[in-house]
Amino acid sequence: MIILEGNIIILEDIMIDDFLKKYRDELNSDRIQIKEDIDLLSTKIHEETKFLNILEESNETYFKEFTPRDINSKNKEKAIEVKNIINELSKELDSKTDKMKFIEGRLVEISNLLEFISNKDFKDSLNNNDSLNNLDGKSYSNISLLNQLKSINDIILLDPYKAKLDLENIISSL
Repeated sequence: MIILEGNIIILEDIMIDDFLKKYRDELNSDRIQIKEDIDLLSTKIHEETKFLNILEESNETYFKEFTPRDINSKNKEKAIEVKNIINELSKELDSKTDKMKFIEGRLVEISNLLEFISNKDFKDSLNNNDSLNNLDGKSYSNISLLNQLKSINDIILLDPYKAKLDLENIISSL
């Protein structure tokens, strides 16, 4: 415990808060990287699918029934290879998507924990400081709003899309 001018600050809460913020930042950077990987995999799958369609169209000749041999055997082999590549890319995309869902779930949990810790600290400071005991509900909601804005400020560079959504949620709740 550290005692500063009569206010008690519990070191463990500060350490937990710092740890959770660092972990959240790491997860955000992982999420950004996985998002880029998902976009790249989606693009590759799209390109390979178009290539596969071109190969399959070239195999469909009008006189196929009248020829005794296989006209485009190389194209058929290449089409099989491309199908295998598409299957592998799809599996990798599914894996990345699952990882993204896991990370987003962890981020929600961490955000809830950070909000709980910040509200707990605020409640403790209300109980410890007699001059703050006269605060009404508006002041408490303003402090809660301030905490939400601070958390948005922390993530705005890492995830501007989430920051925008959080700001829109705050605006809609006002």
